[in-house]
Amino acid sequence: MGVRVRALALLLLAACAATTVLAQSAPEPLPTGDETSGASLFTGKGACQTCHRVQGKGSRLGPDLTDVGSTRTPAQLEKSLLDPAAEILPENRFYRVVTRDGASITGKLLNLDTFQVMMLDPKEQLRAFQKSDLREHGFVDGSKMPSYATTLSRQELADVIAYLATLKGVVAQ
Repeated sequence: MGVRVRALALLLLAACAATTVLAQSAPEPLPTGDETSGASLFTGKGACQTCHRVQGKGSRLGPDLTDVGSTRTPAQLEKSLLDPAAEILPENRFYRVVTRDGASITGKLLNLDTFQVMMLDPKEQLRAFQKSDLREHGFVDGSKMPSYATTLSRQELADVIAYLATLKGVVAQ
């Protein structure tokens, strides 16, 4: 009987220790965000418009975020900002071609058929390549988007998420 009690006590201690470790490793929730500050960070320090577009302003290389607030939860937005490579929709993956002379161009794939690759290059110029003129071509692994885990403070991250959560579609003018 004493062995059983001792074994049960050890199991309880192990369970408590595991719970403590999990509680310590769980990230603190973000503070309440300010959407106005988030909008400034989006266009400024975050440099998000370098790749993303909102209501007709910004780049066409990355996904258009005009309605991201209606398709993503704040938790999903946080995950995307901290670990952009965790989930990349197929239509948002970058494509890379290497020409016969060794030039490498990466951009947004627009069309891929039996004979040709069409894409937007980093300068948003439409580029068409005959597959027979390429050394190689294919999708790029991972994400071009940087993680904002160290670039933005927790408050700034909360502000950007608050801003993105307000983006629910094109505003009528």
